[in-house]
Amino acid sequence: MAQSFISLGNPKNPPLVLLHGFLGSGKSWLNIAHSFSENYFCIMPDLPGHGDNTQIDITAPLNFDILTEWLSHLLDQIPVSEIHLVGYSLGGRTALYFACRYPKRILTLTLESASPGIVDKSERARRLAEDTARTESIMKDGMSAFVEKWYRMPLFASLSTHPQKISAIKESAKSNRPDWMAKVIRELSPGTQQPLWNSLSTLSFPVLLITGEKDEKYAHVVRKMAEHISNCSHVIVQEAGHNVHAEQTKEYISLVQKFLQIKSSPLVE
Repeated sequence: MAQSFISLGNPKNPPLVLLHGFLGSGKSWLNIAHSFSENYFCIMPDLPGHGDNTQIDITAPLNFDILTEWLSHLLDQIPVSEIHLVGYSLGGRTALYFACRYPKRILTLTLESASPGIVDKSERARRLAEDTARTESIMKDGMSAFVEKWYRMPLFASLSTHPQKISAIKESAKSNRPDWMAKVIRELSPGTQQPLWNSLSTLSFPVLLITGEKDEKYAHVVRKMAEHISNCSHVIVQEAGHNVHAEQTKEYISLVQKFLQIKSSPLVE
């Protein structure tokens, strides 16, 4: 599978891997990564199907086990071993799967607006049906119409107070290939995802959970997650919805910087 990523910083510094959300790309993190690149080697991959990472077989299966092995292979190729791992939304779900599979590679784990999955089978079936309908919408109406509809969801309502940011996010999202986005939203749907709730208690490294106070759905889920993780901090950011790092960038950077200092090695000259 292709290994498309961008990086900032000195490769001799502690690796900080940032995984973007659905419709995003590694470039989605550049504004954040600039604030970390003096002290960390920032690695920002394009998840399979996103950005420039489309030179792979679209007919091949895609699931979180495959994503986990893809990320492991990417880290081996760079190469880096132990990492600080940050994930947002879809990237957060991917990060959690990777951390559960390869705990010895994790220094710290930061999850923004991410869920361990849906336990109830009927709810999973409902979500899969919903995402299947979305795949049909993407292929029928095209990326531009789908993106406009996607960001009208209540989940992203608070982004409307940041018109320049939401405009840039939409423009970038519309550059994705519709066939790939249809595949991603269907095959990586929470409706197909194996729940990881039972694995949360096994996480021994420091975990930071971030949600926006206006994202009530995920704030509720993450509160429950925090109850299962012993070495965990949960921060609810005010005046933010699902995309905390875009809506409250300065506070997000400050939160993560303080958290990373727990396990960071000294800066390498």
